[in-house]
Amino acid sequence: MTVSRRDMIRFAAAAAVIPGGEAVAAVTAAEDRFAAFCAGFPLFEFARTAYVSARPRTAGGAWILNRPMSRRTLSDPAMRQITAVNNDCLVTNARIDLTGGPVVVEIPDIPDRYFSAAFMDAFTDNFFFAGTRASGGRGGRFAIIPPGWPKGAVPEGAYPVRAATSDVWMLIRILIDGPEDVAAVNALQDAIRIEDAATRKDGPILPVEPGDIADAGNFLAVVKAMLDRCDPGDPRALRARRFPEFSGAMPPAQDWSAPLLRSWRTAIADGLTRLAAASSNERRIDGWSYSADATGDFGENDEERARVALVGLAALPPEEALYAHGLADDHGEALRGDRNYRLRLPPGGVPVKAFWSLTMYSEEADGRLYLVPNPISRYSIGDRTRSIRPNRDGSIDILFQREAPEAAMAGNWLPTPAGAFRPLFRGYLALPALRSLAWRLPAIERVA
Repeated sequence: MTVSRRDMIRFAAAAAVIPGGEAVAAVTAAEDRFAAFCAGFPLFEFARTAYVSARPRTAGGAWILNRPMSRRTLSDPAMRQITAVNNDCLVTNARIDLTGGPVVVEIPDIPDRYFSAAFMDAFTDNFFFAGTRASGGRGGRFAIIPPGWPKGAVPEGAYPVRAATSDVWMLIRILIDGPEDVAAVNALQDAIRIEDAATRKDGPILPVEPGDIADAGNFLAVVKAMLDRCDPGDPRALRARRFPEFSGAMPPAQDWSAPLLRSWRTAIADGLTRLAAASSNERRIDGWSYSADATGDFGENDEERARVALVGLAALPPEEALYAHGLADDHGEALRGDRNYRLRLPPGGVPVKAFWSLTMYSEEADGRLYLVPNPISRYSIGDRTRSIRPNRDGSIDILFQREAPEAAMAGNWLPTPAGAFRPLFRGYLALPALRSLAWRLPAIERVA
């Protein structure tokens, strides 16, 4: 067997534990540190968002388990649990714990509006869908089955769905057509059930609460604890466990050395910066960065999995929704709140079967994206925005600017924050022209 120099470094570092419980920093090369960070970051975000979304209803690191939690109103800037929050749909989500066996989820039929029910494992890969595209608007009873569960041992009358991890995140998105549509969507949300919700108790899943991403010790402990809950034969777990910090080679967390923690503080900061700046495998055209074909089902691409966990956690795969991040204007410069911009969509509309939208986010220092307050409380604009005024030739001008435009164009205004910002395009059930990028978004024009 040939052992590479990089593997030699890992093996030597894993073995180098000096008296007193201090360990030599295990990951030395910058690329090794980045690869290790990418392997662990999605697991950390899965855990962090589960914990944050449970507060203030639970304490002590508890998660709300096996019961639906519905967002009953449209998203607003107060919702900062998840990066790049959706403003098109009302969302019902549940953190499902399969350590006690299969869990049955019941979803109603929704034939008359777009919806998707996505089931995502702890590594943030989608493994099952129901909805407008996947099941023709049909719902049903689905038994979510943990890894290693005996074949055939499925609750009666439920469609079996095998999960790759014992921790699952269910996200059901239901299209809402404005504030007057809230009651109708809430009624659909009320029909979503998890059958054993009465018997499963909320509680701490991990021995450590997920905290600040800058806390290297917390990051390592959370990732290690999440991996300990995963099937050891899962290829993603195997890749993560190549790194000693995520394997059994390291001492307990309280004995991690100062050099190791310093190394990881650097790795985390550098990793976030690199993921935020990277176009990765995405297609970048005219200042827009289009989602990669691997989005939502990343395979062996741990870097793309980590990048999406940072800028669009729980993003749907391209057959469900195509995403494009607006990164630069027609001069190739970053978008800023002290400038005015125009996006002119050509006549004929955007080639989607369901709908399209543009949502405005502030771009935080760590790369996460959040809605921000504005004078008209408009956070997205799209083909369901009744106030949009088209041009005579059928084209549409969307205005990105801080101050209100002239009254005639107020309906086409998507307000921007004061600093760095990022418009995010979503095309649901994109048609082939958009999926192949034969049809593309025009460059964002700087007008002032």
